[in-house]
Amino acid sequence: MDINFPKHKRVAHSLALFVLPAFCVLVGLVFMGVNLWLSVFLSFLAVGVTFFLRIYRYRRHHSKFLDCFGKSIKNSYFYQSEYAIGAVPFENKFLSCSARIDGDNLLFGRSRHFRSVELGKIIDIEILQCLGHEVAKLEIEDSKDSRPLFIPWSPLLAEKVKFSNGT
Repeated sequence: MDINFPKHKRVAHSLALFVLPAFCVLVGLVFMGVNLWLSVFLSFLAVGVTFFLRIYRYRRHHSKFLDCFGKSIKNSYFYQSEYAIGAVPFENKFLSCSARIDGDNLLFGRSRHFRSVELGKIIDIEILQCLGHEVAKLEIEDSKDSRPLFIPWSPLLAEKVKFSNGT
């Protein structure tokens, strides 16, 4: 497995993880007269549920986006061989995605939602830098969506794909 994740930290999100619960505890104590421990528990629970729902929403949108490409395959089939995993851009966020090549097919997607596309149906492959790592921007012939598909790129995939005239 080739792992290709960025090594950056988002200060605003880290700060929110500390400031938001503290603010909720303060509000619970001052305005509602709630016990300190109950206020701490409820504030962390509220923040945890909020972050979970935000992540779940983007994962669901990404899964629907992947349905526009190729055909569905089973998880067990995808994990039978070595694959690359990395962060790819999607709707101004970065989500994890896996990719591997099996014969004449490109297999890609995320856990419980993998897809397969024939290599012959890929019109264009453009290698880009994303958060310090390489990702491949793909244009696929029969896609139902006009947005490009991004997959993690690695030497594992590069050795199996032959480029000719930019594709």
